[in-house]
Amino acid sequence: MSHAAIGSSSFASNRLRSVAPALAATAAALLVASGARADLIASWNFNGIDPALGTVIPPTTGSGMLDFTDLGSGAAMLAGTTLGAMAGEAAGDSLCAIGTVANGKGIVIEVPTAGYGDLSLVFATRRSSTGAATSRIEYWSNLGWTAVEKFSASTVAWELQSFDLSALLAVPTESLRLRILVDGATSGSGSIRFDNLAVTGSAVPAPGALALLGVAGCVVRRRRR
Repeated sequence: MSHAAIGSSSFASNRLRSVAPALAATAAALLVASGARADLIASWNFNGIDPALGTVIPPTTGSGMLDFTDLGSGAAMLAGTTLGAMAGEAAGDSLCAIGTVANGKGIVIEVPTAGYGDLSLVFATRRSSTGAATSRIEYWSNLGWTAVEKFSASTVAWELQSFDLSALLAVPTESLRLRILVDGATSGSGSIRFDNLAVTGSAVPAPGALALLGVAGCVVRRRRR
């Protein structure tokens, strides 16, 4: 081998040694960023909402929409809670479905989900003794609405309901449409309230970031030889 070739090889080796720490540090940062920490996609605190002025509302924070048009005359606003609220948010109002007229009706939530995995839905809820007792969560696909899970709100106090959506099949890649279907009210005044509703997910690293992780791993392995 010529002296030039030896010098070139030595330079390349030294260059790899010099960039390896930076690549490794970047890889570590990306791994942390792509961990289990949940990112907020959209949330609604329902404060100041008036059904008479509109039943399709944007999120308080994030991107998406919530549509409670289907509740019709059963839609109302009652006192809310700070349970599950973001820092600094007042208890304010909660979205409420009242009476048997709301049985079988739903609240639709749609959020953008491109770039996210490990999706979850969480909200605070409570009901009166004659309010909707057999509610459920559904998601929309090309096959229509599919049930995810049932829940029954407490009649004693506000409580958080949380639903893991990460195992859903046939969920659209660009957006996710969910429905909270209320049912089981036994009187015209029975109520179920919803407050501080949020959809969260874990950001999925972009393909370029994953490629950088692979390069960093190769460089680190080469240094150790």
